Amino acid sequence: MRTITRLAAAAVAATLLAAPAVAIAPANADTTAVTAQAPTQALKAKKISLKLSKKYSHYGQEGVKVTAKVKGKGKVKFTQNGTVIGTDKVKKGKASVRLPQTNAPGVYKIKAKWKKSVAKAKVTVYDSSLSLSGVAFTVSKSATTAPPSLTGTVKFKGKVGTTGYVDIYKNGNVKGGSSSPDYCCMASVQDDGSFEFSGYTFLDEVAEKEAPGTYSYQAFYTDDAGFDDYIYSAPITVTVVP
Repeated sequence: MRTITRLAAAAVAATLLAAPAVAIAPANADTTAVTAQAPTQALKAKKISLKLSKKYSHYGQEGVKVTAKVKGKGKVKFTQNGTVIGTDKVKKGKASVRLPQTNAPGVYKIKAKWKKSVAKAKVTVYDSSLSLSGVAFTVSKSATTAPPSLTGTVKFKGKVGTTGYVDIYKNGNVKGGSSSPDYCCMASVQDDGSFEFSGYTFLDEVAEKEAPGTYSYQAFYTDDAGFDDYIYSAPITVTVVP
């Protein structure tokens, strides 16, 4: 009998040792479950972001507009290649600056800092130009000979323009493209980047249609028929005499 009792006790002890330990909380302990949290970095929402009006601009023309979007108030400081180019107060969650028109061709690193948050972007300034044979002309309404031709060359995004068109608009009013009420005329760009307004075009048309006086025009180049990426010339002054 004693032998059987000892064997039973040993079996019970072995069972208890093999079973996993179960912690018993004190009667007054808080037994609410705790969910594991992700690292703090992952929980942070992005507080500032940048939006560009375009990813690039052309040398000598209006710079890209950089807009910072933030969740809060204060001021945003903008830098270009490490140099401060402007500070703007946040209004309706936005602050902005326009990059300098004087930027030389190249790639620029843009940063916007709001409090301790920073956003970055890159903007390219292309070496583009629309050169003309002249920017000041006098034409006569009574002349019996044709006025001189207007010629020029195109450089677009650092390369010779080999396709596209050069359009001329009175007062530079390019809005609407060829549908603009101030559209004058167009010349095709040749393989060597050159173009020419000759024959009955531009100066002939100005002399015929305009009354005596002084007028301003501007030439615009587009590389395709989309008219969505113009570069433009210096203003062209045309004086009409009787």
